[in-house]
Amino acid sequence: MVWETIFEHLKKDGFDVYSPGTKKGECKSKYIVVKVGGGSGTSFSTDQTYYDVMMYVPGNRYSELDNFVSDVKKSMKKLYPLVKPTGEETPSYYDDTYKAHMVSVVYSNYKKR
Repeated sequence: MVWETIFEHLKKDGFDVYSPGTKKGECKSKYIVVKVGGGSGTSFSTDQTYYDVMMYVPGNRYSELDNFVSDVKKSMKKLYPLVKPTGEETPSYYDDTYKAHMVSVVYSNYKKR
């Protein structure tokens, strides 16, 4: 499964990685959440699946966000051509629930039906 490949790759590259709903409480250190973002049929023979790579830094460490996002993107480039960035990236925003700044980058994968 591509999600597992992304998850394990990021862990192997030294990142703190979680699946959706497993990270609880206030953000105390940088981490990543990887989730399947949906999919669509692109033609009669291939499907496209999207993966959200959400990067969090503690609220009082905003200055670390850009470098963290850059490091994760560099790591994800190693998975090309399995997954590639779609160009969709959320601007950073503060998530009061986790007391963290977050940026999400969307990647896609094509597979034959």
